[in-house]
Amino acid sequence: MRKITVKLNEKDYLDFLLESNEHENTVEEQITEIIQYYVLIRRRRVKLKYISKETLDSHI
Repeated sequence: MRKITVKLNEKDYLDFLLESNEHENTVEEQITEIIQYYVLIRRRRVKLKYISKETLDSHI
């Protein structure tokens, strides 16, 4: 596991805290959720790109 440090100014932190609270998450949980979402989207993109290339190659 890796540790990530993010520096935010007070206003940005409070805005993010408010957003996290609206989703009933802690700041850490909200950040983890965002990262998991990003990783999922990226993996799907890569998979789709691979499937598209495979499909194109099969027609050649």
